[in-house]
Amino acid sequence: MNADFEAMIEQSIAKCTTLSRTEARHFLEHGWVVVEGAVSKQVTADIVACAWRELEEQGVMKDDPETWKQEPYIRTGCPPNINIMASRGDKEAAAQMLEIRTLYGLPPESSRLQEVSPRALGAQLDCVGGWDRVKDPEQIKLPDSLAVNLCRDDGNLGEDGWRSARAPGWHKDGWQYRHFLDSPQQGLLLGYFYSDILPGSGGTQMCVDSIGVVARLLAQYPEGIHPDSVQSYIQPHMIKECSEFEELTGQAGDLAIMHPYMVHRVAGNPSGRPRFAQFPSIKLSQPMQFGRDDPSDYSLSELVVLKELGQLKRFDFATEEDYVTYPREDITPPPSRTEEEQLAISVGLYEEQQRMARTEPEWTQEMWTKRELPDMSQ
Repeated sequence: MNADFEAMIEQSIAKCTTLSRTEARHFLEHGWVVVEGAVSKQVTADIVACAWRELEEQGVMKDDPETWKQEPYIRTGCPPNINIMASRGDKEAAAQMLEIRTLYGLPPESSRLQEVSPRALGAQLDCVGGWDRVKDPEQIKLPDSLAVNLCRDDGNLGEDGWRSARAPGWHKDGWQYRHFLDSPQQGLLLGYFYSDILPGSGGTQMCVDSIGVVARLLAQYPEGIHPDSVQSYIQPHMIKECSEFEELTGQAGDLAIMHPYMVHRVAGNPSGRPRFAQFPSIKLSQPMQFGRDDPSDYSLSELVVLKELGQLKRFDFATEEDYVTYPREDITPPPSRTEEEQLAISVGLYEEQQRMARTEPEWTQEMWTKRELPDMSQ
């Protein structure tokens, strides 16, 4: 490895306050790491007990695996839409949220991460460069609404199984923002383990070499790429460039940290062991930077991108004018769009995907199918 880049790595690792040298190196080299014992086992056990109370009220019984089939994959706790409405000051939603949490034994509010699991917070801060680079770090909470994978079927994957670009479900997160190389909306992808997750037991499956594929694609577009293009136009074919696959495993209380460019999929769980976990992300306070004047200021996550781009010192991706012209803003995700919004978006997508078909590799041109431009006059 280039000596200057190695020095940059050493400077970034030296600033880590929670990650061990081995853990930081693993994240840099592979784009993911499992931090052991980030959350106490007592905390995880208490949250799982609340989840089982909710499941059993719905007829999914802990001691009767046959009942698991009626809800093989479910999210417990307060539904996201109620959480969002409550956070916006909706009193009715806040009352409903409190009622749900009280019913199943959760505290009135989720615990703040820095209070209940400082090791989990510290590991995340190490990856993104410190406290100041995370949006409202003191407000980050320990997720206690869980993604429960009891017996999700994943048996029709062919001879190669899930370790194949042909397996369905591979995706890059982020349907609510325009995708830039430096997007701040998802600084890290996280996986909190609330139960032991052995191989073949529903652990998230990752396409490890996708980070470079995503980085090289986004580096070509300082104007960004609409999430609809990423999800439906690019993603199904982008995965064909990948060949390295891993699954996340660990024990209750472990925390998986993944680079935001990591393409991944929801796994099946034929093991007979219920999997309790949650997969939030953290938002950065500012876009990632790949042209820092002081090389020691690069975060581990930024260094991963520079490494994958082959730019071992800096990559001047965006100008000040670019940030004004193409703001890093959230957009309305598909389920919440009006018909007018969707129609307007479809015109922009048509133009964007035509441009990309002329500039992207052959596979992009092959997948482009001619279609009529929507009639906006009606």
